[in-house]
Amino acid sequence: MQFLKKYIHLLLFLFFCITILSCKNKNSSKLAIEIPANKKVEIKIHRYEKVLMSVDANNLKNELKKYKAEYMLFLDGNIDDTLNIIKLYNFISDPTLHEIYDDLIKVYPETSGLEKKLSDAFTHLKYYFPEKTTPKVYTYISYLDYENRIIYLDSVMAIALDMYLGADYKMYPSVKIPKFISMRLDSNFITSDCMKSIAKQMITFDSNDKTLLDNMIYQGKILYFTDAMLPEVDENVKIGYSLEQFNWSKKNEANLWAFFIQNNLLFNADYYKIRSFITEAPTTKGFKNSPPRLAEWLGWQIVKSFMDNNKNVTLKDLLKENDAQKILKASKYKPNKT
Repeated sequence: MQFLKKYIHLLLFLFFCITILSCKNKNSSKLAIEIPANKKVEIKIHRYEKVLMSVDANNLKNELKKYKAEYMLFLDGNIDDTLNIIKLYNFISDPTLHEIYDDLIKVYPETSGLEKKLSDAFTHLKYYFPEKTTPKVYTYISYLDYENRIIYLDSVMAIALDMYLGADYKMYPSVKIPKFISMRLDSNFITSDCMKSIAKQMITFDSNDKTLLDNMIYQGKILYFTDAMLPEVDENVKIGYSLEQFNWSKKNEANLWAFFIQNNLLFNADYYKIRSFITEAPTTKGFKNSPPRLAEWLGWQIVKSFMDNNKNVTLKDLLKENDAQKILKASKYKPNKT
């Protein structure tokens, strides 16, 4: 009986620890909002890759004409042009493409789960920005084109499902996608990538001659926007970190901030001196076992502090504010030492 009591107490303790750790990696509930049912957005995904890979290749021109109206994003060229048909025929006849497609269908036989997640995200977008058009959403097969895994053009959005087949997908090394990037190429990251692609179009930013602080605040605004669109998504997913990387950043936040201040990096606009803090890499140079893009992490914390300490500032106001120094000053940012 005594053993049973100890066992129950241990289970309760472990549950408590797991709950605390989970809460630490969740965005704060202050961005969670209640939206009436009649204001919710419903997303229906149009699967171009299924259409493309199911057409009769020997009757390609006539087959594609049946789908041109619905898939104009992909079929806006002249289908009567023989050269266009030959190019498309060669594309869909490629054995490697068929292998990728077969793998894709195993992972995504249907997309109802993704539709629900995107519906929630675009419901939040409509809440904060009622004037924004809800895009028509497509999925497609990009032939492992990492740079174009999300295409967003205001009224349309296309998601390359072959770029979300899992960190260990066998084909990714063949196109030289490094492991520190492929770790983000699974279904958990689709909605945050979608929302970040929208944020980048909504925020004015010219990267030329910008200081490290400018870059930090820009990336921080993108991530805060993603917070607002996806309040229930884990924070490490939004920034593209593993849980270990996320925890490293939290633990070392104060030391990292002190390093930036002591080395006069915030107002440095020399790209070659600041690039290691803002570019993709296995780690941030100079910080052992660290995640990449540590300036992005700190910019996010500054922007969150700014919004916490300036309740009158709306999300729209934040995205329009281009004075990074003003945001830093008004944020009253001061990380706690752990």
